[in-house]
Amino acid sequence: MTRLPAILATLSCAFAFSQPVPRFRAEDVRPHGSAEPHPLLPGLLTWIFGADLADAHGCTAKNASDPATYKTELCGTRVLVGGIEARLIAVMPGQINLVLPVQPWANEMVDVQVVRQGKASAVVPVHFGDNRPVLSLPESAFAGMPVWLRVEKPWGKGWLRYPFHTEPWGTGPGVLEVRSQGRDLPMLSLLPFVLPDIGRTVGLPGEVPPKYLHRLPLHLVYPLDRPGTYEFRYTEYRFLPLSREREIHLQSAWTPIEIQPDTPAQRRAWLERLAAAPRLDTVELLSNFLPSLLAQRDEPALRLLAPYLDSRDPLVRSYAAYALNYFDGKLLQRVVPGRKPLRNVRI
Repeated sequence: MTRLPAILATLSCAFAFSQPVPRFRAEDVRPHGSAEPHPLLPGLLTWIFGADLADAHGCTAKNASDPATYKTELCGTRVLVGGIEARLIAVMPGQINLVLPVQPWANEMVDVQVVRQGKASAVVPVHFGDNRPVLSLPESAFAGMPVWLRVEKPWGKGWLRYPFHTEPWGTGPGVLEVRSQGRDLPMLSLLPFVLPDIGRTVGLPGEVPPKYLHRLPLHLVYPLDRPGTYEFRYTEYRFLPLSREREIHLQSAWTPIEIQPDTPAQRRAWLERLAAAPRLDTVELLSNFLPSLLAQRDEPALRLLAPYLDSRDPLVRSYAAYALNYFDGKLLQRVVPGRKPLRNVRI
């Protein structure tokens, strides 16, 4: 009998030694609900996918909907993020659900490690992003041509899907500010009114292709007809409970954007390519073709727009009617006589 504890200890050590080491990759650490990796944020609900992350049976917190029951160790599994133990919701051999520690990590790589029954995985650096919108150009921008600004919101803060309204200049839930040489740039004077944030988005008959998401057509709001370096800032507000006062919900940093000079030949070639493009469905027309066309406000552009004033689709027809605001009145009389820009303000 005196040998039993020693035998049990030996078997326990042998079992622990035979346990495989947890394995996962950086792209396997992603926000809860995301099919693809995204920059993480402190305090974010997160998934880790991998192999041998927990015992075969796994286990969960006492109440997955109550953060007070989350523990830093479940069934012998722990997760270290930047050396700090994360609170765990559930651990399974192929998946861990956790809440990231609340630390001032931003725009940096943070080490993540899974420890199971004393066996530690390799240390995996994972990207933590900025807890504010990030602005960029999806492609080079030229004066007098379409300028689309990419607005990437932090995970869990929503995303942009243009158009928001059939008024082409609508910027949805956000406010865009532009500076040039230290001075605020006024919006285009030809716009009949600035849309209020009414919290609604026009319904489209289909999904917007991913390449057209997270972006705004700057050329429809500001006069970007001169090359140079502009600074942009995107802000979203929300109203305080039981109050008409508002506070900043999201705000990007002032971000420099370079607008390059163009040439008449470049503009002409671009418009010819646009004219040659097949006339596609409502989503393509409203998300890309028509707003891009409005970067040029001359007769060739107006003649391309004109057929859509009689579109069978009421969304396209309304968008085209509002788009007439971008063209000179004398040009409208000559090309589309009798047509007047739609100007009514929707409340």
